[in-house]
Amino acid sequence: MNFKNTFFFSGMMALLSFLIFLNSMTYQSSFAATEYEHKMKWGTKGVAIGQFNQAGAIAADSENNIYVADFTGRSNMIQKFTDNGTFILGFGVLGNGPQYFTNPAGIAVDSENNIYVSDFGNPNYAIKKFSNDGKFINSFGSFGLGDGEFISPGGLGVDKENNIYATDFGENNNVQKFDQNGNFIMKFGTYGSGDGRFLNPTDVETDSLGNIFVADSFNNRVQKFDQNGNFIMKFGKPGTGNGEFNTPIELAIDSSDNIFVVDNNNNRVQIFNRDGGYITQFGNQGTASERIQDPIGITLDSSGNAYVADGTDSDIHVFSPVK
Repeated sequence: MNFKNTFFFSGMMALLSFLIFLNSMTYQSSFAATEYEHKMKWGTKGVAIGQFNQAGAIAADSENNIYVADFTGRSNMIQKFTDNGTFILGFGVLGNGPQYFTNPAGIAVDSENNIYVSDFGNPNYAIKKFSNDGKFINSFGSFGLGDGEFISPGGLGVDKENNIYATDFGENNNVQKFDQNGNFIMKFGTYGSGDGRFLNPTDVETDSLGNIFVADSFNNRVQKFDQNGNFIMKFGKPGTGNGEFNTPIELAIDSSDNIFVVDNNNNRVQIFNRDGGYITQFGNQGTASERIQDPIGITLDSSGNAYVADGTDSDIHVFSPVK
């Protein structure tokens, strides 16, 4: 080998080593933090301002305000807080009309900070839309088995185009998609345990590529679909180990497309990469006051902090990634 070839070979090896290093750095950056620490908790059980009968679904807007749905009947069934738990406003009262609630089960926020709330107890007006100051805009979805109809409307998700995804964990066992005005677009899924089938889907979220993730609660797994509702993959199985579930009920997806799964009966949150690879967990460690007794809802703010609603203690736990 002459000098020129040796120099070329050495240069190529150096370049290859650099690319491998760069790729490893990029690969690592796509993962969530390997540890989360308990930062604070706020809210108590009750019916006063800032209290909950049963804290449930939870969502964050672009200004890191936090919206919490109180699943059991009370006044001001949706409450809005700052990220440190300071009460801002409440809206939505008990009733059967389009702007009222019986059992708000899901909540989501679009890029314009409009609030969407599903009403498990009132499928005749399945999904309600409000402005971020609590003013009613419209409702859509009705009771039944057809397109745009629900038996038990549940979790909600919003994609980057402000389309709304809603699960039905009643007889329909499907996910339906609407535009932000409530016009039906499509649906997918049916009853069963095979790929693309559901046993009580309780939540749905989308990633940056438009892939759709569904918490398939009674099958103890999460399923991934493309933006047209075609099955891609699944992860999880019954159990208590890493990557195993005992009733996964709520999802959140961070800016790197990592999937946060509320593992309800294992009293924890597990995090996975976009391909279903286990990363870490939190919520079942630390002192008694730092552990989640009954995790129901989860949302993430712009800094990656996780807000988890505890249905039993009716409070909100905040976990921060360890830098």
